[in-house]
Amino acid sequence: MKAVIMAGGEGRRLRPLTCTLPKPMAKILGKPIIEYIFDLLCAGGVKRAAVTLGYLPHMIEESYEGGYKGLELDFIREDEPLGTAGSVKNAAAEFEEPFFVVSGDALCNFDLNKIMAYHKASGAAVTVVAVEASDPREYGVVRVDKENRVTGFIEKPSWNQAVSNLANTGVYVISPKCLELIPKGKPYDFASDLFPLMLERGMPIYCYHTSDYWCDIGSVEAYMKCQRDAFDGKIKLLSGETAKGIYTENRLPSGDYSIVPPVFIGNNTEISDGAVIGPYAVIGDGCCIGRNSKIRYSVVSDNCCFAADTSVTGALICSGAALRSRCSMYENSVAGSGCVIGEDVCVKPGVSIWPGKVVGKGTAVGSNVKYGNVKAEYFSGGRVSEGGGVRLGAENCVRLGASLGSVAEGRKIALACDGTPYSRIMCRAMAAGISETGAAVWDFGECFESQFRYLVNVCGLEAGAFAGSGDERYVEFCSRGGLSLPCRLERQLEAAMSRCEFREASDTELADPADMSGMKHLYVQGIMTQLPFALKEKAVFKSENSAIRNLISSCISSLSAEEDGNTVFEVSSDGAKLSAFCDGKNYGYEKLLAVACDDEMSKGRDVAVPYDSPEYLNLIAEKYGRRVYRYLSTPADGADAKARQLAAKQPFVRDGLFLAAKLLSVMKEKNCKLENLVSLLPEKCVVRKTVRINFSPSYLFDLAGEATGVTGNDREGIKIVRNDGSLRVIPERGGVSVRILAEADTAETAEEICAGFEDIINNANDKV
Repeated sequence: MKAVIMAGGEGRRLRPLTCTLPKPMAKILGKPIIEYIFDLLCAGGVKRAAVTLGYLPHMIEESYEGGYKGLELDFIREDEPLGTAGSVKNAAAEFEEPFFVVSGDALCNFDLNKIMAYHKASGAAVTVVAVEASDPREYGVVRVDKENRVTGFIEKPSWNQAVSNLANTGVYVISPKCLELIPKGKPYDFASDLFPLMLERGMPIYCYHTSDYWCDIGSVEAYMKCQRDAFDGKIKLLSGETAKGIYTENRLPSGDYSIVPPVFIGNNTEISDGAVIGPYAVIGDGCCIGRNSKIRYSVVSDNCCFAADTSVTGALICSGAALRSRCSMYENSVAGSGCVIGEDVCVKPGVSIWPGKVVGKGTAVGSNVKYGNVKAEYFSGGRVSEGGGVRLGAENCVRLGASLGSVAEGRKIALACDGTPYSRIMCRAMAAGISETGAAVWDFGECFESQFRYLVNVCGLEAGAFAGSGDERYVEFCSRGGLSLPCRLERQLEAAMSRCEFREASDTELADPADMSGMKHLYVQGIMTQLPFALKEKAVFKSENSAIRNLISSCISSLSAEEDGNTVFEVSSDGAKLSAFCDGKNYGYEKLLAVACDDEMSKGRDVAVPYDSPEYLNLIAEKYGRRVYRYLSTPADGADAKARQLAAKQPFVRDGLFLAAKLLSVMKEKNCKLENLVSLLPEKCVVRKTVRINFSPSYLFDLAGEATGVTGNDREGIKIVRNDGSLRVIPERGGVSVRILAEADTAETAEEICAGFEDIINNANDKV
């Protein structure tokens, strides 16, 4: 007897397992799937088989060029896909007797002799082997009459069509005369093309219904399930039982580890003391399992390496993958061939890491890693937060402090917290880490962020860290002038955290943190210096932050203002931004900032603002012959040094209370309402939006070419100038999202410009 084995598919649903090998070569319990197919054919008396190849054909050819246990093999490569029926016609052109067709990626224990006998006795042109499936929607469904003659086929039906529970296994007996119906050299399938044509012509197709085991290994879940089924005895694949439920091809590795049956362990594998293997664990050849590691309900392919304290539950680890210390993987996650999963990494259920990818230390991976590598991005715009995937327990806060103390220049470091119970713990932990490096800690106690940044600036400190634990725990870092961290310092901090490389101080360098909480009065004094004369303006101040509200109340009498009136100022909870409501109109931070900048430039002074501040500030500067300097969020060099020096002298740009004081001063000086000052500004509207991206930010410039207008490189992001407005697109730190800033004469036009580029980004996301 003869057979055709269809082994040309790419196995897309089994990726990343099949990224580096054809699906028939994937191992089940230490043995390639295709060898189980060969064994099935040999047991059925088949002497010669043609193997159709498409994807990575050389791997199968080179492995079985001399045949297999007396089974003669012919390899047929397809230059172009011919479909299931087309490939069989190509492979079986010389066959003169009925022959078997078997899928090269399914496991079964069918009795081929009985199937062939049934085929000949029924007089069928084709015999289809079918099994019962509780949910037939994932398979081709076979409809039969009382004599088991096939009346129809439905491929992967919905429930309203799945009136039969007989699933087509893809195992057939075919009489050579059927091949004449298959067109030559074009794609043609059995279930969708050949069989319907045969039924139309009245040619007999019969169904051989069996309760024998069959598993279509079409997904990672099915691949894992098939191996568990073998452990449970549903199909006989195992041999070499060393002890009850423990299978090896040679002998068990030496060591003081635990086995919870059933398990399969390959040759030349090492298992360290304290490890726990099983239940339902498969470990391939040449693996190294580290101390105290746990492998449960998982499949580990050949030559994998597990460092100490790793934990794998229900996962698939492909050949040559390496798992570093304390990393964990969960149900239906996959580590592709040759990939590296770093220390303290958590790969969540259902996540696939593609071959050769590197997942950096401390990362929580919640989505597939297919392009590029993933590293732990501790910092996002100078901020470390638990929302970014870093646990800010006391231990990590000590490390953060030690990192800052190791890299900060000047070695005088400011600390403060928002006063919540856990923020105080975080602050004390960071103080311990900083002190251990020999750096001096200036502890300003409880305050709010903009107040803290002002104190860092006015005290001339090189760096600071502010701890908060409101909706989430976070640490906000700043550098000289209370400004954002330069890229160089952020990289150094990240490297120190990742490698745990901290400066070790001698005993003589160690000192207790200095209590600088009494210095907070400098903040109020700073606000007062913004006011050249006593105010009589009426205003109401609001803030969600109680510390800001308390400070405002204590300042009202000093400002000679009344907490009353039509003008309502609202300060953001971090103290950085200000909005206003006056005479039925709302004014956002950007409008209020523009009023303050207009006043500064009218008095002959340049201003320094964040890089993403409105472009129309340049129009105001042109009116007065002044200049707007812009400082970057994380500068890679000193290109914005002058802007940073100037910004340190203009706290109203980044502090809501300083901005409010300046606006009240301008209103008093010019004897006009806030709405009159706003009316003098250019007629411009700004729309901002943050959008996630699935591609590298380095492609943004190419995408900008799809937008209408003149595109230019910029120091931060890209800039597009259009006749009806302008657009700036700035990647967020970490590269997972971008900020879109659209500016135009009307809000409608700005919204339209912003939405247009958002559509371009979403289209690019869909293509990834």
